[in-house]
Amino acid sequence: MSQLNNKRVLVIKLKESDIVLTPETREWCKLPYPNHPDGCPNYGKKADCPPNAPWFTDVVKPPYTLVGVRFNLQNHIRKMRKKHPNWTHRQLKCLLYWQNKVRSQLRKKCEKVATKIEDAIIVYNGEAMGINYFATCKNIGLILERNPRKYVWKIAIIGKK
Repeated sequence: MSQLNNKRVLVIKLKESDIVLTPETREWCKLPYPNHPDGCPNYGKKADCPPNAPWFTDVVKPPYTLVGVRFNLQNHIRKMRKKHPNWTHRQLKCLLYWQNKVRSQLRKKCEKVATKIEDAIIVYNGEAMGINYFATCKNIGLILERNPRKYVWKIAIIGKK
């Protein structure tokens, strides 16, 4: 595991070359997931969702700062299993029980970092703008789990308008 993966909160300056942008990333929103065979129901409906969301570099300029908050999903599942021993694994890891708290932590950290950057813009939905966070994070030494079992990272990028 990378040293970065051991941290709970990250604030890292990015080089422009660290950020991986691909049109395919925006298509991930159309991938099926439980109870959503056509992917996210917001695709094509919300202004900040693809294909309506602007391309990242069209609206966000350097310098770039990545902010990440790590959530220990494994511990959460363990705690939920004690409270709800009859729940399925899917119920135990359901993001409805933890995601808002992690989003709030990310938002607070981003807002604090952004106060130090003139004309800051915070991007919370980078995939919609073409950012491949798996590849981008790998470029800086942070390895994200696909279908996470241990840790979930909520990530944002701050740049300038």
